[in-house]
Amino acid sequence: MEPAARAAWESRIPLGTIAAVEQVAPLVVFLASDAASHITGVSVAVDGGQLLV
Repeated sequence: MEPAARAAWESRIPLGTIAAVEQVAPLVVFLASDAASHITGVSVAVDGGQLLV
């Protein structure tokens, strides 16, 4: 991604940065585990608060 495009995108994220794989992976692992076996039909936003603005 071009630096100017990345900066424009990140400026719209309240936490100020695009998530790294390491920040998203724990949620994916949890949702794929037996610990999440009773979770159905839900969307989990991992967007640094972007949907709040």
